[in-house]
Amino acid sequence: MSIQEFLSKHADLPKTDSVVYMEDADGTVFHSIDEAHKKGKHPFVTKNVKDTALADLGELGIHSKAEASKFIALVQFIYGVDVKSDKPTGRGRRTYSNQEKSNILAAWKQAEAEGKSKAEFSKETGVTYQTLFKWIKES
Repeated sequence: MSIQEFLSKHADLPKTDSVVYMEDADGTVFHSIDEAHKKGKHPFVTKNVKDTALADLGELGIHSKAEASKFIALVQFIYGVDVKSDKPTGRGRRTYSNQEKSNILAAWKQAEAEGKSKAEFSKETGVTYQTLFKWIKES
């Protein structure tokens, strides 16, 4: 599993009210027992969403809270994220080095070949749509 796949799969985890879900024999996920019985196939397995996310993090090589903390701190340092404040620092703009722009544009070319839209790619990378459009136009 890639980090992008992990993010896509678990993006709604903080928003969910339910900690458990049902999964039928085919792997179809249901968020209520009633839904599972109406649409699913027996047998059902009850799973915990956090346990599933932890197993997926294990696939990514993060096996403990200590490793997760180190990874989070490193990512925050690299991207200049200040977790002590919800307010953006300075003008709130993100600047990119020429190398970062090149890497993002190379990733865009691959994503475009896979059929992704600029809007989807912008959301995934965190680069605003307008910035991405400008960079593509300039390249």
